[in-house]
Amino acid sequence: MEQSAYSIRRATVADAAALALVHDATYRETYAGLMPGQMLDALTADARAAVWQRKLSGETEELSTAYVAERAGTFVAFGACGEQRDETLAAAGYAGEFTAVYVLKTDQRHGLGAGLMSAMMNDLAGRGLVGFTCWAPRANIPARSLCEKLGGKLMGQREITLEQGALNEVAYGWPKA
Repeated sequence: MEQSAYSIRRATVADAAALALVHDATYRETYAGLMPGQMLDALTADARAAVWQRKLSGETEELSTAYVAERAGTFVAFGACGEQRDETLAAAGYAGEFTAVYVLKTDQRHGLGAGLMSAMMNDLAGRGLVGFTCWAPRANIPARSLCEKLGGKLMGQREITLEQGALNEVAYGWPKA
C-alpha cells in the first residue's frame, strides 16, 4: 500500500474512543511475547478511552499531544508527545519526549512511524521543547530500529518494576540542533 493511502493529523477529543481501540490493538500486537500477559491485560480499551478523553481535553497536567494515522477513515497508528517527564533528561537539555509510537502490524513498513515522529518533532519544536527522547523496550527491535533510522542515539537504560512484572527499556535521544 502506498504512503498516499494514509493521512496523519493531530487527534481531537472526538477521537478518544477510536484512539483507545488502536492503542489497545497495537499494544497487544507489539508486546505479545515481550511482556507478561497480565501486563497486557491490565488496561482495557474502555480504560484507555477514559485516559485519552482526559488527555485530549486538557484535563491532565502534562502537556501532551497525540497524532493519529488513518487509512480509509480508520485509525491504524498513533503517536504521543509532550514535555520531558524525566528530571535527569530535562536537566541534560532534552525538553521533549515521545511517549508513544504504535502502528498496527498490517500497516507497518509504510512510513507511518517516521511520519508520526516527524509530526511530533515539529509539534515539540513549535512549543520550544527542543531536544527529544524516546524510551523503548529493549526487546522491541522495530521501535529501536525506527529511533536509530531517524537519528536517535542510544543514551541510557532502565528497568521498570510493575505489579505484573518488570520491563527493561532503553532511551534514545535527539539533542538540540
